[in-house]
Amino acid sequence: MTHKNIELKRFDGGDNSAGAITVTHQSNGEKDINCCRVDLNKNHSVAVQFSTLAHELGHLYLGHIGPDKNLCISVRHSLIYEHREIEAESVSYLVCERNGVTPKSETYLARFVKNKITIDDINLYQVMRAAGQVETLLDLTSSIKHGNVK
Repeated sequence: MTHKNIELKRFDGGDNSAGAITVTHQSNGEKDINCCRVDLNKNHSVAVQFSTLAHELGHLYLGHIGPDKNLCISVRHSLIYEHREIEAESVSYLVCERNGVTPKSETYLARFVKNKITIDDINLYQVMRAAGQVETLLDLTSSIKHGNVK
């Protein structure tokens, strides 16, 4: 992922935090390059870390954290929090299911359903596009199943 200026770091977060993505801007002569860091909780199982990675990269490719000309991402961070989370978790669900990992998306998404957020509130085209971009970044193909990661 370093060729796309995305760094992966693992942290000790106990059981509380699964991960996060942050963007930093780094000057490179005449143009700015967005650099991202994805933090993953090293205490979680490999499956949860994979799901979290797909979720956080989903935020990036959905434009939730801002535009990135290098990655052809336009800004979409004006969505409300619940819509951003449903979109990112939908990306994670697609990437996980297409690559043999059983996610726990329904548990995470249940609290948003209680708030009467529906599928009509998200952009399915953007979700599908972002899922494909995450799979491409991670060098995954949906035609190859890697087996369930527990």
